[in-house]
Amino acid sequence: MENKSKPVLGQGVRKLTLKDQAPNCEIFINEPIYTIKEICRGKKVVDIGCGYGRNKEIVEAAGGEWTGVEPFEGGAHTVVADAQNLPFNDNTFDIAIMDAVLEHIPEVEKAISEVSRVLKPGGLFIGYVAFMECFHEISYSHLSFKALEHYAETYGMRLKKITGGSRFGIDYHLKVLFYPLPFNFSRRIIASCIRGIIKLKSKIAYLGLRYKRKLNSKEAKETSDLYYKVECLRQSNGFVYIIEKNNISK
Repeated sequence: MENKSKPVLGQGVRKLTLKDQAPNCEIFINEPIYTIKEICRGKKVVDIGCGYGRNKEIVEAAGGEWTGVEPFEGGAHTVVADAQNLPFNDNTFDIAIMDAVLEHIPEVEKAISEVSRVLKPGGLFIGYVAFMECFHEISYSHLSFKALEHYAETYGMRLKKITGGSRFGIDYHLKVLFYPLPFNFSRRIIASCIRGIIKLKSKIAYLGLRYKRKLNSKEAKETSDLYYKVECLRQSNGFVYIIEKNNISK
């Protein structure tokens, strides 16, 4: 009888490389990737889950046309509607915003398909989505960066840029644990320490790649830098993203 080694707990049957795990887009750590004012300048914008309309004044001051959507009465929105069933024609908007909204939608895939439908070719889907956050309000789908990439590609879009690493699941959950004690200042310190630890690990990885795996300095640096970015994303409490709808001609 053939002897097989005992599998390691949590180890799958396939071997994933770092590049397999990384999103195929520009990755930023603890950096902004857009401002509402600049990205919406002169654009036709739908703000889905807009709440009290904090983006309305910014978009309109930049010469944009703002349409707010909420499923409940009482906000600053102009349309009462469900993100899973948007009451707009195809190819209507230049920009779609969902800021801390996707995690609160029961059928998140349907909502993303609707965003793609109402965006013009080349239009942008921007916002923030929770990942390593605990249950809050009524939250359903806390999406990983790979989930964002997958849903975008499924519905004719592509994840163009993503940023994380300004806050992590660790400091977020400590904030929840110690509520109502003020924790925001401590969160910044803890997040900075986490980034420092991951950066140190990436430096050690560089040395291992250079002197154990015999990679040249360029390959070792690229791989260790990617490790730092992916590890920060893996532990981030959420992501800011830019997703672009494909041009029909492509």
